[in-house]
Amino acid sequence: MFAASARLGNSWYTVPPCPFRLVQSSQTEPILIIIITQLPSMLRYLSQQWSKRRLPQVDGRIYLPSLHHPVTIHRDQWGIPHIVAQNRHDLLRAQGFVHAQERFWQMELNRRAAAGTLSELFGPRTLDTDRLARTLGFARLARQTWAMLPPAVQADLIAYAQGVNDWLSTCSPLPLEFSLIRHQPAAWEPLNSVAYGRLQMWALTNGASGEFVQAQLAQSLSPEMAADLGLHYPATNPTTLPHGIEIGGLKLDGLVGAWANPFQGKGSLDGLGRGSNGWVIAPERSATGRAILCNDMHLPVGSPSLWYAMHLHSQDGLHVTGFTQPGLPYVLVGHNEHIAWGATLSYVDCEDFFLERLHPHHPGYYEWMGRWQAAEVVTEVIGVRGRPSHREQIIVTHHGPLMNGVLIDYAQPVTYCSTALQADVGMDGFRQLNEARDWGEFVTAVAHIHSPSLNLLYADRQGNIGYYLSGRAPLRATGDGLTPAPGWTGEYDWLGHIPFAEMPHVLNPAQGYIVSANHRIMGEAYPHYLGRVWRNGYRARRIEEMITTRPTISLADCRTMQMDVTHMPGRELIGLLAGLETAVSAAALALRLLRDWNGRLAADSVGGAVYEVFIRRLSETLLAPHFARPFREQLLGRGANPFMQPVNDFQGQWLVSLLRILGEGSVRWLPNWEETLVDCLAQTTAVLRQKLGADPARWQWGRLHRVTFAHALGVAPVLGRLFNQGPFSIGGDENTVAQTGIRADLPYDNNAISISTRLIVDLGEGMQAWGIHPPGQSGHVGSPHYGDLIQPWLDGEYYEMAWDQAVVTAVTRHVLELRPYHL
Repeated sequence: MFAASARLGNSWYTVPPCPFRLVQSSQTEPILIIIITQLPSMLRYLSQQWSKRRLPQVDGRIYLPSLHHPVTIHRDQWGIPHIVAQNRHDLLRAQGFVHAQERFWQMELNRRAAAGTLSELFGPRTLDTDRLARTLGFARLARQTWAMLPPAVQADLIAYAQGVNDWLSTCSPLPLEFSLIRHQPAAWEPLNSVAYGRLQMWALTNGASGEFVQAQLAQSLSPEMAADLGLHYPATNPTTLPHGIEIGGLKLDGLVGAWANPFQGKGSLDGLGRGSNGWVIAPERSATGRAILCNDMHLPVGSPSLWYAMHLHSQDGLHVTGFTQPGLPYVLVGHNEHIAWGATLSYVDCEDFFLERLHPHHPGYYEWMGRWQAAEVVTEVIGVRGRPSHREQIIVTHHGPLMNGVLIDYAQPVTYCSTALQADVGMDGFRQLNEARDWGEFVTAVAHIHSPSLNLLYADRQGNIGYYLSGRAPLRATGDGLTPAPGWTGEYDWLGHIPFAEMPHVLNPAQGYIVSANHRIMGEAYPHYLGRVWRNGYRARRIEEMITTRPTISLADCRTMQMDVTHMPGRELIGLLAGLETAVSAAALALRLLRDWNGRLAADSVGGAVYEVFIRRLSETLLAPHFARPFREQLLGRGANPFMQPVNDFQGQWLVSLLRILGEGSVRWLPNWEETLVDCLAQTTAVLRQKLGADPARWQWGRLHRVTFAHALGVAPVLGRLFNQGPFSIGGDENTVAQTGIRADLPYDNNAISISTRLIVDLGEGMQAWGIHPPGQSGHVGSPHYGDLIQPWLDGEYYEMAWDQAVVTAVTRHVLELRPYHL
């Protein structure tokens, strides 16, 4: 770190020409004064120059101590590496090395977030996040998980860690962020990857975050009004498998064969159902005559991206490309030589809160089924930079850890039960996905992914398409898990999990496509309870509309579909306002702009901006008399922790309730129906004039709705100017196929969930694929790949994911050879 600082000092006058104006003072002795208004730009410029001196080597040769054989890394114009090695362990060493080259600052934050040690770097600001991570116990869970992992996965994790540490020991200096916070990182351990994987599994698991919202609704409102705002799935929106489980003929080299599920049981579900739903396209519906798989994963975006694109090829059999996560081995979503797979969150209810009774004199004991049980008591010491260490005492019952004061603010003791907090071999499932050659091996891989619960989409080169729900879905003794349940009775405990063979799945459905957009998976005939916290289904309904109105689906259609910003509930709202008239000029203006709207929530849409502001004003008008602002924001989807849990299970649910209330004209909520609507329309005009000016032509959605790729250090204003990227105008919201969600407490920017990746795979002989992931490959602010994918992403463009060696050679811009010390 000191050497890097010295280089900056010595090169102050030798950096490339500085684009800042310098002046002399009025004094006779000349001095250089930086124009104060230009100071942020100057700091950004100088820091970028400093960061450029830390960029990874991408050409030439580097000798690494852990390698057994040479490895070659080709990089294309976007900085995407294509790695070729003789064996898988050298390949995974190289994967760890490249991840560290480009993203080690991110990896350091990831492992600290999982271990609950962020406060050692950032002080009290991150103490609540560390307390939550320690309470959930990702580091403890990692040790339990490690003991369960097969030796092959342990060997892969060790090889990956060796590659990371090769970079730490042979390549310097560290990324700029380490110098700014004066931190020297420790070596990477395999358990760091496991703990971070456990954190990600928890972040992708749903079911409990809306339970106290549901409970407060019941306590605050009449039963009828509480029911109005409860979790409802619109009857007009689709389900993934509307006719149950369906297993069609398996296509094998152009023939049709039978398939026997090695996990198939003989229970009430024998795999002979009749229907399906999703977003993979069968050859008979595809314009290419081949299966097509499309996947765009919606998660928070930032600088750098959560994802890192990578192509991995070992001569002993592992050949896979797609999206990886720095800190973890393997490809998480992508394709190999035989199959492609994608993933969406299932929103199966895999979590419950339990109300507990602790012993009044011995808090280490809790009541269960009439007896006092000893809880596990764990004391965690959290280092806090600049402050004394914090001691956190954690009580863990058989339901899970006590969450009061870290995730839940509630008078009675509350524990948290989640499948994501149970040790399992899920990482082995992702290893097997990378290697799967057919549907049977895909299913075997899915069976090992006990957490998280994902909708896993499948397509192969023989033209088969399929879907399987991963994860362990709990079987509850009683209750539906929608509100916190008494834990001391044992009546609401989990009895086990739905057998894997009975989990929703489909192969080659008769309709020739499957759509998955976080919506309801099964109909009422399904014998097991999966929950009720689905997203509202409007995105799925729009995808189905686009598929079924085309005779076939082309690759260009898939790109259009992924960028679609048609707003289905917005169309419904316009219909509900059809009979409304007003003489109030401000309200009449907003109403006219709404009726002129074409229903597309593009960045330049005026009617879309009016719709979004009107919905916000109407929501406030209806809810403010009944709830304080903090609870209103929870009801609209704000989560308990902006870093670890930014949204809750009610995200997107309020709009369903609002449209139902408007449709029924419920006097419970709108005693003066037309007067309320007119007043909210007038307020909408006032808000837009205040925010965007007097000219309605400039009331464009993208001027209100912007996306910023924020950096972890960007909370400091000066560092935000250096590391953050944006804001950029963007269309859509949480109810469009191109999903760009909004935090309830910070409207109207895209600051919740956004489109973190897009992937299209054409499963022909050449396995062509295209992808995009903003803001770019690199985590170095001085890199040309720090933000070079933002504009293509905004414009709906893609990079080609080169696969064949000839194509890789054609797109290569840089070649780096990694060699073992002995060569």
